Amino acid sequence: MKKIIQLLMVDDHPFILQAYKNTLNGFKKDEYEIITTDAVDGETGYNVIAKSAIDFDVAFLDISIPTYLEKGIESGVDLALLIREKMPNCKIFLLTMHTEKLKFKYFFDTIKPEGLVVKNDLTFEELIFAFEKVISGDNYLSETVIKMMEESNS
Repeated sequence: MKKIIQLLMVDDHPFILQAYKNTLNGFKKDEYEIITTDAVDGETGYNVIAKSAIDFDVAFLDISIPTYLEKGIESGVDLALLIREKMPNCKIFLLTMHTEKLKFKYFFDTIKPEGLVVKNDLTFEELIFAFEKVISGDNYLSETVIKMMEESNS
């Protein structure tokens, strides 16, 4: 019997959401069935998380998304904090174009994401590799994140 993975993806670019889906569509089809739920901004992301009858296994969260200030959602980071509160076993991937060291430190200190990816590092192969690592219990940092962390430690 296939293991079902409930995957939440929040990104304000429909092309990116479709690329994630297309890439993961072929992921170990004999072993897994991936059920995806999309959101395109802070409001739809908040509503999906707050009203979900299921707990997501994995969440891909773009950090820069349109806000939902009524509920205090200013970014994907706020959605990650909400997931940590409501679904503590969900494995979180933060995806960003940002490369500031201070932001990375904040992400690790507050959210402790299982995956932190600078989008410029992402290829189809790398996404599958990262996804597999995280669902098997490891953490994943993209190349730019690793370089930034090494620089800040030296």
